[in-house]
Amino acid sequence: MNKDNNYIKIFNVSFGQIAYASFLICVVSGIFVALPYDVSKPFESISKFLLVNENAKLIRSIHYWSAQFFLVFTLFHFWDHLRLSTEKNVTSGMWIRLILSILIVIFLMLSGFILKGDEESIFAQNIFSELINTIPLIGESISFFLLGTSENFQTIYLHHIATATILLLFFIIEHAKIITPSNKAFYITLPLILFVSSLLSPNLHDKYFSIVKGPWYLVGVQEILHWLIYPSIFLLILLVILILLYLLWHFKKSRAKRVKKFLFVLFVLYTIMTVIGFYLRNENWEFCYPWQFNPYKNAFSTVFDVKNLFTQSNHNIKLISGRYEGCLSCHENVKGLSPSHDPEAIGCVSCHLGNPFTLNKNQAHSNMILIPGNLSDAKITCGRSQCHSQIVERVNKSLMNTMSGVVSVDKFVFDEINSLDEIFKIQELKYSPADTHLRNLCASCHLSNEKNELGSINQLSRGGGCNACHLYYSKEAESSLQNYKVAKFNKDYKLSKLHPDIKLPDSNNYCFGCHSRSGRISTNYEGWHETELNSFDSTNQNYRQLDDGRIFVKTIPDIHYKKGMLCIDCHISSEIMGDGNVYSHKEQQVKIQCIDCHIKDKPVTKSLRQFDYESKKIAEIRKLALDERDYLIVHKSGEPLINTFLENNEAYLIKKRTLEIEKIKKPLSVCFKDNAHKNLSCNTCHTSWSPQCTGCHTEFNKNSFRFDLLSNEEMKGEWIEHAQNFIADYPALGVKVDKDKKVIDNFVPGMILTIDKDKSNIKDKIIFKRLYAPAFSHTIRRESRSCKSCHLNPSALGYGRGKLEYKIIKKGNWIFTPEYPLSKYDGLPMDAWIGFLQEPKGNNTTRNNMRPFTLEEQKKILEVGACLMCHAENSEVMKQALVNYESIKKRLSDKCIIPD
Repeated sequence: MNKDNNYIKIFNVSFGQIAYASFLICVVSGIFVALPYDVSKPFESISKFLLVNENAKLIRSIHYWSAQFFLVFTLFHFWDHLRLSTEKNVTSGMWIRLILSILIVIFLMLSGFILKGDEESIFAQNIFSELINTIPLIGESISFFLLGTSENFQTIYLHHIATATILLLFFIIEHAKIITPSNKAFYITLPLILFVSSLLSPNLHDKYFSIVKGPWYLVGVQEILHWLIYPSIFLLILLVILILLYLLWHFKKSRAKRVKKFLFVLFVLYTIMTVIGFYLRNENWEFCYPWQFNPYKNAFSTVFDVKNLFTQSNHNIKLISGRYEGCLSCHENVKGLSPSHDPEAIGCVSCHLGNPFTLNKNQAHSNMILIPGNLSDAKITCGRSQCHSQIVERVNKSLMNTMSGVVSVDKFVFDEINSLDEIFKIQELKYSPADTHLRNLCASCHLSNEKNELGSINQLSRGGGCNACHLYYSKEAESSLQNYKVAKFNKDYKLSKLHPDIKLPDSNNYCFGCHSRSGRISTNYEGWHETELNSFDSTNQNYRQLDDGRIFVKTIPDIHYKKGMLCIDCHISSEIMGDGNVYSHKEQQVKIQCIDCHIKDKPVTKSLRQFDYESKKIAEIRKLALDERDYLIVHKSGEPLINTFLENNEAYLIKKRTLEIEKIKKPLSVCFKDNAHKNLSCNTCHTSWSPQCTGCHTEFNKNSFRFDLLSNEEMKGEWIEHAQNFIADYPALGVKVDKDKKVIDNFVPGMILTIDKDKSNIKDKIIFKRLYAPAFSHTIRRESRSCKSCHLNPSALGYGRGKLEYKIIKKGNWIFTPEYPLSKYDGLPMDAWIGFLQEPKGNNTTRNNMRPFTLEEQKKILEVGACLMCHAENSEVMKQALVNYESIKKRLSDKCIIPD
C-alpha cells in the first residue's frame, strides 16, 4: 500500500487503506459476536440474539457489513495495482503470498457465511466440500482440514476466528508495511459501516424457503457449476487464473497487459453470471424477472429498536423447529389448528412469511401474507421445501387450475380452434370472443382465483388455491372472526386467539361452490335439480335456494350420498390435486372407476408398506393405516384406495368422516357376463337422471358492462345466456372409443346453442352448434335402468324426446314424432343429438374419441326394441337374447315382425 499518488483515493484515502480499516473493524466486531454465539447450535443461537439482544444484533450487522466492505475494497485495491502495473514493486515471494491471500479472503468470507448455520450456509458448505473433494488424491483430506464434518462447525469456526484471520493479518501487514491504517481511513470507514449496519441488519434463511443460494459474491460460482458437467473443470479454471496472476510478475509489460485484459473479461463474465444467479434465477434454475419474485426480500431488517439497544428483551421467545421465532411473543396461545399446522410446531412464518427474527411489529409484518395458500404464493407458503413442494406443482398443472377442457371446447364452439384437445390455461386468456365469453361466465371456477377476504369456504367461494379444500372454520373460529371484524371497524384492535384450521377435507362443502355449476355434480349427488323458478314457498321442503339465488327441486340422490359417503371417499388426492401431468379433459385426470371397489374378479391389493409416501401419510392422518390390511387399488394408476380393504374376498369401505365400515356389494353377473352388454359402462345403466336443457341462446351486447371473472374488474361488453327447459331425465347414450375398445356411455347436451356475436348484423354473426358431452352425473342408484328405457326411448338413442312408435303393416316400421320443434339451423328437434335413423354428420361431440350411434348401431338397438314391444324384459326369450341374440333371430316365429 505505498503512497503513490496515482492510486485512486476517496477523501485522500486509498482503497487499500479502507479495506484494511474494514478488516480491523470486522475482526473487533467478530470478537463481540463470538460471545453469544454457540458453535454447537449456530442457527439457534443467532436467531435468539437477533430477537432478544438489539446490541448483539447491531454488532453482528457491523461484522457483516465490514466484511462486505473489506471484500469490495480489496477487489478495488487489487484492480488498482493491476491498473498501475505495480506487481513488480514487490519480491516474487511476496507476490506469491499476495495471490495466496486472495484464497484466504475467499475462505474467510465463505466460512463466515457457513457459520450462520442456516439452510443457505449448509448448502454453501456442501457445495464447497464437494468441489474440494474433486481434487485428485488429496481432495478429501483438504476438505476435512478446512471444513471438518458437516455435522460439526468447530473446525471451520477455529479457522475463521484464528488461523485464516491471523494469517491474512500477517500478509496485510507485510504488504502494507504498517500495523494499522491511517486515522482518516477509520474516520471514513467506521461511520459509513455504522450507517449501513443500522439501516440493514442481515437476517437468516428461515429453513422453510424453497430457494437457497450462497453469498452474493459466490452466486456466480453456483451458476457456472450448474452449466458444467464436471465440477473439477471449475477448479482447473481457478488454477489457471492463479497461475496467470503469478506469471504477471514474470511477463513483459506487453504480454502482462494482454493477460490483464483477459482477466478483466473473465471478471466481467463472472459479474454477469453473478447478476443472473442472484436476481434472475428462481427455483430449479428457472429464469424469472427480479420484480416478479425476489427470494431475498426478507434478507435484511431495516430498523433497530434504539430504546432497547443495550438491553435484553424479556419477551418469551419460543424455539420452533430449531430456530427462535418472534411471532409467538405477540401471537401466543393461538388455538384451532391441528397438530401438523400448530404454531408451536411450525411457527407463523412458515405459512404467513414476514420476518421471524425481530420483535418490531412493522418489520415482523414486512412482506407478510395474510391469506397464504393462493396459488400465486403457494410455492413460498404451502409449497416450502419442508412442507408440500411437490403438490403445489401438481396443482398448478391440474385441470382444477387450468380448466383446459372448458377453454378448448369453448374456443372450438366459437370456431377459434380446430381441435378439441388443445391445451390451455384459463389464466392466460386474452380477449377473443370465446375468451371474453369465458371471462364473463366461466372463469371464476379455477384454483388460481385469489381468495382475498378472510372467512370460510362456502357456496359462493371460488378458487383460493390450497384454501379451496383445506381451510376450515369451526363455529368458534367464525364467531371469533366476526368479533375481530367488529373490533377492527371500531378501532378496538384485539388479536384473535382462535385460528381457522388447515386440514384434510371432511365435507362436501369444499366441492359445492364450483361443482354446483355446469354439470351440477354437487347438487345432483345430493338429489337436487335446478329449476327455472324465481321464487318458491320456503316451507316446502322439496325446494331449496342456493346462496346465488338459484332454486332447486328435490329428486333422486346418489346411492353413495344416501349411504353417507363424501366426494373424497371415492376421489383420491392425485385426481383432485393432479398427478403432475397436463390433461386436456377431466376424464383423463379422473382415475377412479366403479370396478375399483365393486370387484368382479380376484382384486389386486397393496399393503401399507407398499404405499407411496403421500398415500401413507394421508392414511396415517385419517387413522386408516394398518399394517395387516390388504388395500384395494385404483386400476388405472396402481395407487392405493386408503379407505378400502379386502377381507375374506369381500371388499369394505371406511367412510373418511365417520370411520364407519360399509361392505361393498359386488356387481351382479348380468352386469358383465352377457355378450349384449359387455361394452356398457356401469354409469350407463345405473345413472338415475342427468340435468339437461334443450338449448341455449347466447348473445353479445358490446355496449353493456360485465364483471370480468378473471381480472376481477368491470369490462365493457357482455355475454348474456338464455337457457331453456331444465330437465331431469335419463341421459342419451353414445360411444366412447378407448384404445380400439368401444364403450357405451352417457351423454348430455353440452352445447346446443346459438351464439349471436353482434345483434346489429345477425346474418353474418350467428354460430350454431349441436354438441353432446360425456356425463358422469353422480346420480347412481342400485337399480339398473330398464331395457325399454334404452331400446324404446328416442332420447336415449339421440333423437330427442317424443313419441316412438312401431307400426306393422306387412313389415315393421319405426315412426318418431318429436316433442320439441325443429331447429331452423339444422332441421333437428331442439333437444336432439342426431337425426332419426340417419347417419350422424360432422362434429357432434365435445371429444374427439366420442360419438353418437351410427345408423347401423341405431338399427340394432331398435331391432331389440321391436322384440320388447311384445316380450317382457324378464321373459326367457329376452334372457337368452342377452347371451346369444343371433341364435334367437334364427328361431323367429311368423308372428315376430322385426324392422325392415
